[in-house]
Amino acid sequence: MAKMLSIPELLAHPGMQEVVVPFTASKTGLSEVAIGRGGPVKINYEIHGTGPIKLVFIMGLRAPLIAWLRQINFFGHEHGDRYSMLVFDNRGVGSSDKPLSRYTTSEMALDLKDLMDNIGWTEPVHMVGVSMGGMILQEFAYRFPDRLASIVLQSTAATIKAEVPFFENLKRRAGLIKPKTLEERLQAARENLFGPKFLEAPDEKGVFPTNADRFNAEEIWKTENVVQPPFFGFLSQLVAAGWHSCSPERLKHIGDHVKYVLVVYGGEDKMIEPPHSEHLIKCLGPRVRSHLFPDAGHVVSTEYMHEYNALVKDFIEEAAASVNNVQ
Repeated sequence: MAKMLSIPELLAHPGMQEVVVPFTASKTGLSEVAIGRGGPVKINYEIHGTGPIKLVFIMGLRAPLIAWLRQINFFGHEHGDRYSMLVFDNRGVGSSDKPLSRYTTSEMALDLKDLMDNIGWTEPVHMVGVSMGGMILQEFAYRFPDRLASIVLQSTAATIKAEVPFFENLKRRAGLIKPKTLEERLQAARENLFGPKFLEAPDEKGVFPTNADRFNAEEIWKTENVVQPPFFGFLSQLVAAGWHSCSPERLKHIGDHVKYVLVVYGGEDKMIEPPHSEHLIKCLGPRVRSHLFPDAGHVVSTEYMHEYNALVKDFIEEAAASVNNVQ
C-alpha cells in the first residue's frame, strides 16, 4: 500500500486544484416546504439532466447533495438525455434551512413530497436513499406508494440495533458528535465509511496515490466550498436517524404496494451493519431484490461506483419499462 499523504502534503498537491468539479445543473432553486408544519423551510435542490425518466436521490446524515457527485455525473450528465435527477440538501445541512426543531424521518419525507409537488414532479418517480436517506425513503414509500415507480434502499435500516458489543457501539456513536481536529475527523470517517480494500487501492484517476487520499482531498474541498452544518442541524438529523422505526408490518405494506424494491448493502458496513439490510429483505416480502457487495463498507455507491451505477440503472430501466412504459 502506498503511504497516505499528510494533510500539508495533500494541500500542496496539484490535484487539489480540480479534486471536485461540480456539474452544472439544468435547474436549481430554494423551495419552501413544511407550510403548516412549522415552516416554511427552504430546501436547496438541483435537477441534473432533462430526460423523461425522473430520479430522486436522498442523501444521508450530515451529507450535502454534492455527496451524490458520482451518480450526478453518471445519471444526470453521461445519461442526461435519458434521466432527470433531483438531488437536494435535507433540512439541517448544506444550503437548506436549519430550523430549531426536532427532526424526524417522517417530517423529512413530507419535506420531500412538498419539494416534488412544488417542482411539478407528481407522477411516479424512481427513488434512491442511502443511510438516513433510506430511512426517509421508507417513510415516503409507506405514505405515498403511488408516487413511486421503484425504490433502492442503500446501506440503511428499519431501526438501528446494536450488532456489536455495547461499548464498541457506544464508541462509534459518540464519535459522531465528539469534537475532533480535521485529521481526526478524516480518519474516523475513512474507518467507519469504507472497507480497507477500497482505501488501500490506487486512485482510479491516477491523480492521488490511493482512494484514501482522494477521499481526504474531497472532504477538505467540501469544508472550504460547501456550507457546513451547525452542530444543532447535525444533532437533529442524528436524533431523527436514531429514533427512526419502520415496523415489519409497515415494511410489508411497502413491499406489497411498490412493485420494484432493491436493497443494496456492503458486507463490511460498520455504520449500519449487514443484519439491518437482511431484516429489510426479510420483511419487504417476496418481490424484493437485493445485492450484497461483500467487501464494501457503508458507501457502496463510491466504493463500487461503476458496478453500483450499472446495477441501479438496469433496475430503474426495468421498472420504467413496466410502470411508465418508457421505451
